[in-house]
Amino acid sequence: MSGPSSAPGAGSWASSGPTLAETGESEILRRFLAASRPSDRLLVGNGDDGAVWHPGPDVDVVLSQDACVEGVDFVRRWSSPQLVGRRAVAAALSDLAAMGARPVLCQATLCAPGTARLADVLAIHRGLAEAAAEFGCVLAGGDLSAVDGPLVVDVTVCGEVAAGRALRRDRGTGGDALLVTGCLGGATAGLRRLLADADPATDGEQLWIERQLRPVPRIAEGLHLVADGVTCAGDLSDGLLLDAQRTAGMSGCGVELWLDHVPTEPGIREAIADWPALALGGGEDFELLVAVPQAAAGPLLSNWPSDLAPLTVVGALTTGSGVRLLDRRGGSEIPPPPAASRHFG
Repeated sequence: MSGPSSAPGAGSWASSGPTLAETGESEILRRFLAASRPSDRLLVGNGDDGAVWHPGPDVDVVLSQDACVEGVDFVRRWSSPQLVGRRAVAAALSDLAAMGARPVLCQATLCAPGTARLADVLAIHRGLAEAAAEFGCVLAGGDLSAVDGPLVVDVTVCGEVAAGRALRRDRGTGGDALLVTGCLGGATAGLRRLLADADPATDGEQLWIERQLRPVPRIAEGLHLVADGVTCAGDLSDGLLLDAQRTAGMSGCGVELWLDHVPTEPGIREAIADWPALALGGGEDFELLVAVPQAAAGPLLSNWPSDLAPLTVVGALTTGSGVRLLDRRGGSEIPPPPAASRHFG
């Protein structure tokens, strides 16, 4: 009988070569995308905010998955277990919002050490179920697994959109106007307050913390964009700089951003000297980034419902490639702040 060392696959784990941190998230995802197998019914695969599956003539199914990891996405002293569950669902549903899909159901996998308290796990599940109901979908089971490491809540979401109408990052064209929903920078400003263990001194600072701990997926905004005929959009979980670059790259374009146009959470510009780093590179605002032809931008803004998160023009797609940050439209190019929202560097 052969020993363990001769079992199939034994010893095949790499002992040298680049690490994930040395490679970076963007390159890792690029390699995943290059290795993906095509399918006639998989209209959108890896690389966008969600996958789009075409099961029949009238509807497309949008799927996405997002993991919430202790020590990376949440810290116990900031969040209750119930709030961790809620945030995990909200972050995952932001991908459906970015595709213009209506949420239908979600599943959650909880990986926890055996030392975890039952009351905490039940509270996380309660947060998952309550958030699913809040945002219009059903929590349809999942999995529970023991791990030695930190607690992980992994959420898969499923939504539906009319056939061929899903919002996609690869539908932009050079000259398109770029718009964002809501205000940017609040989640990162809140994270800074939490990292400093500082109690909020103002109502504005409390709002920043809420943006970090209780994100709201822009589902209604995504549905309205689809109804208005928009075809190109994505979410801003990684920040405006990186997500604009992602949309432009998938559309075969470059991008120009105008700093003075960027809508920021109230009080950030006055209180934080390096506010551009928060608004452009911080991430986790979970707003939407939209590209439309210049001629369509005016009517889209004019007809935008007042009960939705406001819509603001922040730049344009261009010919060429890469991202240029200008101090204002037609102004001077300035160095972009660092993007701090990617995993593995």
